[in-house]
Amino acid sequence: MHIKTWLKQHYIRVFRTYGSAQLGQALVALGVRAGDVLMVHSSWLATNGFVGRPLDFIDTLKSVLGADGLLAMTSLTYQNESSAQFLARGEAMNVRRSPSRMGLLTEVFRRGRDTRRSLSPTHPILAAGPRAAEFLQGHEHCLVPFGIGSPFDRLRAWGGKILTVDAPFSTITYTHYLEDRIADTLPFPLYEAEPLHGVVIDYDGRHLKVPVKVLSDQANRLRREHRLVERLQHAGLMRARRVGNTRLMLLDARAMAQELHAWTASGGSLFDAP
Repeated sequence: MHIKTWLKQHYIRVFRTYGSAQLGQALVALGVRAGDVLMVHSSWLATNGFVGRPLDFIDTLKSVLGADGLLAMTSLTYQNESSAQFLARGEAMNVRRSPSRMGLLTEVFRRGRDTRRSLSPTHPILAAGPRAAEFLQGHEHCLVPFGIGSPFDRLRAWGGKILTVDAPFSTITYTHYLEDRIADTLPFPLYEAEPLHGVVIDYDGRHLKVPVKVLSDQANRLRREHRLVERLQHAGLMRARRVGNTRLMLLDARAMAQELHAWTASGGSLFDAP
């Protein structure tokens, strides 16, 4: 092992480790409350300093949320390619069997006995809690998988929060929901003209052919996400905290939507002009 690597690992073991109790305290200090609807985006790093298994981390999240809370995570079955590229391959999303490619924490959560999964071919959501079925209901009927009627829509409507765990802002899929809410104000199409189709194998083993609208190439080229980050930071809507060697960030979904609308109404834009 290289001496720099050894020194870094030794430093983390001595000064940057933490357990479930400290994680719970950090989450509460950050603003997570019992009964919250919480969508988590994570990057499980070997150097995060957490003394425990991914399952212990998940159990701590559930403990802080309490019996009435709802824990959610994305569970896309592809990575390093667009939704359009994934759909072009014709691979089915098996709600029971397809592993999540969104990081180790999401795959461990997916395998939990009380975890449910939505039936979107491109953006399946995992959820656990007494309202999980309601949160995920009808996702397969949403032509835009992060649009109106989707779990992302309910995340806003239910006053949900978004937590990142060592993950960059770019992992937050909810930003596409925000884009969908201002689609009519854009001088270019947010989506490609014709929907594509994906296949979902549901809990009963049935194969469902699901139409999906995908983001346009133009939207992907013109998006300037750093502008949204700067706007949210300026508004004080990005709360950050470190526990051990892990960086946490918490955002309010409803406040994000309100800020984007105010920004757009004042002439600001998340996109460059075409």
